[in-house]
Amino acid sequence: MLFSCHPSPKQGAETQSAGSGSAFLFDAELRRSGKPTSFRLEIFHTDTVMALSGRGYLGKGALRGRVTIDSLECYFPSTNEFVQEPILNLLHSLECQVAPKGINLVRLLNHLPDSTAVDPTVKIVANLQDQKRPGYIIYIENCPWQMELRYRAESISEWRLDEFFFFDGKETRLKATCREYKRSVTLKPERFLVRIPDDAQRIIP
Repeated sequence: MLFSCHPSPKQGAETQSAGSGSAFLFDAELRRSGKPTSFRLEIFHTDTVMALSGRGYLGKGALRGRVTIDSLECYFPSTNEFVQEPILNLLHSLECQVAPKGINLVRLLNHLPDSTAVDPTVKIVANLQDQKRPGYIIYIENCPWQMELRYRAESISEWRLDEFFFFDGKETRLKATCREYKRSVTLKPERFLVRIPDDAQRIIP
C-alpha cells in the first residue's frame, strides 16, 4: 500500500466484529523518495484481525485500515485513496517473480516468525544474540523487498513486536518502534470499521 499505483473504481467495505485483544502504539517514519513522514501508528489486535490507525503529530489523520489473515483494507484521507487487496497480491506485486503462498501478518505481532508456519518460499533469518530481544529478517530469494522484526519478551513464553522495518528494494522504507503496549483491552467493533467515501479512488499495486 506504500507504492506507486493506479486508481480504479472503489469496492464496498465490510464490518468486523471484535471483543478483547491487545493494543500497540508505534512511533513510525515513512521515507519515500528521500522524503520522511513521521506519524503515530496504533494497532489493535485479535487472533484473526488487526485494526490500523495512523495520525500525524499535529493530529491529522494519516490512515485507517484493517488487516486479516489474508487481506488488507486501508483508507488514506489526505489523498482520498484506498487499498483493498489480498496480502499475497501485495507481496507478489513488488517486482517479485515468485509469489508466497502464505504469510500471516496478524500472527507476527505476538509470535516469533520461526514459530509460525510459512511456505518454503519465505526465508527467515534469526538473530538470537539477545535472548530477550530476538531479531528476524524475512524475505523471498531474488525478490527486492525485505522485512526486519525485533521482539520483546513479555514472559517466558510470550512475545510482542517491538520494532519493525520494511524496505521495498527501491525508494520506500517504513520503520517503527513501539512506544506503548497494552496486553489486554476491550475492542469495540467500530475499531475495525474502515469507512471509505464513495468518491475515493482505489489504489491497484
